[in-house]
Amino acid sequence: MTSRATAAIAIWRARNVRTTGDRAYLVYMVLMVALVTVIPVARAVWLSVTSAEGIAVLASPAAPRVTTLVVAALWAGAMLLGRDRGPALLPPFPTHAFATSDLSLSDTFRGPVLRAVACVTALTTTIAGFIGVGLRSSGLLDPLGAGVFVATGALVGVVATVAWLAGQVFPRAAVPIALSILALGTSTVAIPAIQSFTPWGWVGLAYAGGGSPHIIGALTALTAVLVVAVPVLMNRLDAAELAAQAARWDSATTHATRMDFGAAATIYQGRPHRGRRLRAVRPIRRRAAVFLIRDAIGAVRTPGRLIVGVLAVAAAGALLTLAFAPALPGWALGAAAGVILFAGLGPLTDGIRHAASVAADFPIYGVSDEQLLASHALFPLSVTVVVLLAVVVGCSVAAGIAAAAPIISSLALGLLALIARVSNAVKGPLPPALLTPIPTQVGDLGAAVRLTWALDGMLLVALAGASATLAFKSPILLVGVAVTLVGVGIKRWRHRG
Repeated sequence: MTSRATAAIAIWRARNVRTTGDRAYLVYMVLMVALVTVIPVARAVWLSVTSAEGIAVLASPAAPRVTTLVVAALWAGAMLLGRDRGPALLPPFPTHAFATSDLSLSDTFRGPVLRAVACVTALTTTIAGFIGVGLRSSGLLDPLGAGVFVATGALVGVVATVAWLAGQVFPRAAVPIALSILALGTSTVAIPAIQSFTPWGWVGLAYAGGGSPHIIGALTALTAVLVVAVPVLMNRLDAAELAAQAARWDSATTHATRMDFGAAATIYQGRPHRGRRLRAVRPIRRRAAVFLIRDAIGAVRTPGRLIVGVLAVAAAGALLTLAFAPALPGWALGAAAGVILFAGLGPLTDGIRHAASVAADFPIYGVSDEQLLASHALFPLSVTVVVLLAVVVGCSVAAGIAAAAPIISSLALGLLALIARVSNAVKGPLPPALLTPIPTQVGDLGAAVRLTWALDGMLLVALAGASATLAFKSPILLVGVAVTLVGVGIKRWRHRG
């Protein structure tokens, strides 16, 4: 080991002594939230999986095709994620020292990659375990088949991690490769004859232990070849790109430790590069049209974020429509639709965040703060309504579901999600009162309370999504969530700045 690398390790360890408190606080906060939320959610998921409706969904003829498409999307998404934050990552200083030293990158960044493999593989194995054990408990799968499917889930996680690393090594090629994987995955679902010739098709064939030994062997061989190629990929990492990713991740984790998740997400927003010559502010008599065109052109200047946001809104509409199917767990799909919709509105609400940032100062556009906020809300509201209506009607016709209930529920959820985004934009910094410890028999719950405050918008929209699917049976819960969101938003607006 060179003297430069040795000095880097010594300085890094000395620096970590000063930052251990922040890191330990973040880990403790995540563990407390996991204790309070993850265990009940896991129990609810298990009850849904083992219910009659859940077993009917898992054992349906369409389940292998859905698995094929989900695996292809997972691997494509892992490659895209590697462009911004790959698995081979260390803090900025050791990243610079190790990347510019004589040491092999496959040795110095082995630890982070192994931790990434462990986390991703544990997640995919857990999901496969839920499915396999659920089918086994209903007698639809023997123990050997359940074990084989769980092992297949582990292989999917390993391949996903290698794809994640490949996206970090080849950031420019990641987008076309990911789009090709998605296109081939869709083609595999549409043309079952090619399922035996694609890796994601092998996973679909192996669903619920239905794969032949040749299919399992092919998937295992592919995983082994990719694992062998990992050191070669790691040695091709670019030092400048590693330093840039490390700096962005360090800044994002610093903001996340301070409960400023909005600022943490802003770090990874793409810079506007398209349509810079298009005039955003146009001389139109109607003020609403001026702001609508301005926000639309501003969104087009970051086409990647706009496409992701629209697709997320569309996915939320599809999930909320499927929530009204009789054999599916409606509340779970509704909650997932709420979370996805809240996230998808992020790229569409840049104008709302701008209006919130200038609302505490003197008017700079000759309009009141309320009029400015309402004008900037026109663009996300228009996109949300159009996309939700189109997707909900299309999915209702395709699934044979009456469209009236999904349309009303989706529009209500879209409006509540937009209100939550406005409330989140004017929320302000963490109140000092929440820093007070909350001792209980299981420990200090202050961290969980602070994290709940930071994610209150997403949690309330998730609750709104679950209650929207039950609105025609019992509308009280949806009304309560709506009153809470509006009340919190009004209070924050009055105390803005």
